[in-house]
Amino acid sequence: MAGTITSLLPGVLTLFLLLTATLARAKLDFKLFQDGFIITVDGTEILHQTAEEPVVWMGYGHTNFTETQGNFKVEDEVLVKVEVTTFIEATISDFVYIILRSYEDTDLRIGLYVTEDLGDDGCSTVNVLVNVTHTINTYNRMWVRFYADEEERVWGGGEQYTYFNLRGHDFPIWTSEQGVGRDNGTIASLANLDGGAGGDYYTTYWPQASFLSSRRYSLLIPDRKYLVLNFTEATRHEVYVHDHKFSASMVWCPSLLKTVQTVTTRLGAQPQLPDWIMTGAALGVQRGTEEMLFYYDLAVAAGANVSALWIQDWSGTTETLFGHRVFWDWRWNQTYYPDLDVAIQNLMEEGVRVMAYINPHLVEEGDMFREAAASGYLMTDAEGEVYKQDFGGFLAGTVDLFNPEANNWYRDEIIKNMVELGLGGWMADFGEYTALDMYSATGELYDPETRHNLLPEEWARCTREVLESSGQLGEVVPFMRSGGLGSSGYQVLAWAGDQNVDWSLSDGLATTIVAALSLAVSGMGVTHFDIGGYTTLPPLLTRSKELFLRSCEYAAFTPVMRTHEGNIPEANHQFYSDEDTLTLFARLSQIHATLLPYTRYLLQELSTTGTPVQRPLFLDFEEDIGSWDIEYQYLYGPDLLVAPVIHKGQETQTVYLPGGESGWVYLWEEEEEVLLGPANITVPVSLGYPAVYYREDSLWRPLFQEIVQEFGLAKKARWVSS
Repeated sequence: MAGTITSLLPGVLTLFLLLTATLARAKLDFKLFQDGFIITVDGTEILHQTAEEPVVWMGYGHTNFTETQGNFKVEDEVLVKVEVTTFIEATISDFVYIILRSYEDTDLRIGLYVTEDLGDDGCSTVNVLVNVTHTINTYNRMWVRFYADEEERVWGGGEQYTYFNLRGHDFPIWTSEQGVGRDNGTIASLANLDGGAGGDYYTTYWPQASFLSSRRYSLLIPDRKYLVLNFTEATRHEVYVHDHKFSASMVWCPSLLKTVQTVTTRLGAQPQLPDWIMTGAALGVQRGTEEMLFYYDLAVAAGANVSALWIQDWSGTTETLFGHRVFWDWRWNQTYYPDLDVAIQNLMEEGVRVMAYINPHLVEEGDMFREAAASGYLMTDAEGEVYKQDFGGFLAGTVDLFNPEANNWYRDEIIKNMVELGLGGWMADFGEYTALDMYSATGELYDPETRHNLLPEEWARCTREVLESSGQLGEVVPFMRSGGLGSSGYQVLAWAGDQNVDWSLSDGLATTIVAALSLAVSGMGVTHFDIGGYTTLPPLLTRSKELFLRSCEYAAFTPVMRTHEGNIPEANHQFYSDEDTLTLFARLSQIHATLLPYTRYLLQELSTTGTPVQRPLFLDFEEDIGSWDIEYQYLYGPDLLVAPVIHKGQETQTVYLPGGESGWVYLWEEEEEVLLGPANITVPVSLGYPAVYYREDSLWRPLFQEIVQEFGLAKKARWVSS
């Protein structure tokens, strides 16, 4: 049925048309009622308007953003909120266009435009656009409500740490530090005394205005302004945005896995990682060339497979109250690391790379700061002076990555100072600190809120252009923590950020699992974490031997296994702290290296099909409803199920085995017992033997059996230190 329906039609005819009007399409369907309308996709409601429950609200307000060392206090005040309830007109053809107005503001007109694009792969994309078509008032707030089922699950939101299923909570999309402690407990309370550094359940480096619904769609919202995804109501998902317009795309596919694959591919699937980074552990070591090589030799002598040496202080160091910090002038400090260039070449001949560190900020005492400031390449304040921020013991400026000239200058500096030195990669840190009163040479191209949320994407783009310009894409590996919608298309590898060196479910080891799964369904299919965590606050927060080794055994079943000494290394247990740790660490690095063929296959699948490497169980077992609420275990590819130990003193682990045609086999025992799911299985978890199962009918079964024969429980005695 095509044409236009208006409220001016005569009474009975109007009522008849309102009750029967339907947009006949393959999946998109539109029905009008006397007091509202329903729009469905393949029989599933997405928008449902009634007089009591309008789809759109408009408002006006103002917000105060206070930034302290990457932590933001957001004070949002809504002064006016107007419901848009009255149906005026609907145009129905190969799209739906509805005009709505408000009784409270009779000058306000809202246009709601819905289209559908059908793909050849069984997927469709429904585009929703909401815009103010007429008003004499100035609105800068909008609420859009999507229909929800009470039993519906929602996942994603970028990188979340506390909740995997987002229902019951709201999530501001505002990039920031994740916070030190996130549970309003002792750690968070103490951190809040230091400039409000304590986090909350929603604070994250990578918030993303998207989510995956158990109803087999992903909703993606391209607006970079401050936005809140609200999942607190049983029958609706509400999006609140600081804007007078709204657009979103809903990707619908026949399965949850296909939906995630499609979103990942459209955003830009991550490229294949080089083999070298997956052939063992990347050792986080510091304090000069001699120290770096000493710990390398120590690890190799113990039998460890070493893929890289990660030296974050390659440019020099400074000591602050927070601990050992890097000097942010991104050039090789030849005094601190003498003959580093020679060491890099010698290690490369052994198949080992050296990795470093960089971020988009320059310390004011450095040469690069002075050069960038003189050229106008740093962000400024309202008076045009270089904007200097306190990063916890020193001041630094931010490279104006929105300015093409500054971006190109920084790209060329990274190539000259890092790629040409022979570095195999680097931690591309930060990106979350852009304050609202920082300005770019691009002027009004972006408003302050957009600049803030967009800088992580610009930082990722700059880093990607380094690889492409130097011909090193697929060989050099930067890894990043910050991001948003659009970042995954530029990134090569993510990492989970700065967790506490503890067991807390709010900010410890367990949160890295939730982070990996959230990113997996948000389009970023390959990530890793700091083994043992980073944030150390003696005497309350120090890394134990048990935590370090549990982290190692979990990391062995991820794409990249990398240690970090933490911000106060001497307070933390390290891989070199005692002989027993070194022996067990060496064994786990060998297991990681043995998995190389399988991991390589997983990354190829990610690059070609958009299938995330670490992923939630329900992507492969959608029909098993029990798998939908599992948040602390994951599938490593299609054939390995991993349930890391996340509690101190844990001796057994309960594992959920999803149902399916194939059974499951415990990895560490030579005698194969096939277990069928769905089932909860309790298994012993001595150090070095995490709860890992493989599919009985896996094509990779010979590789998994090789691990059993070399590293299984029957060989346990050989890995016990004397």
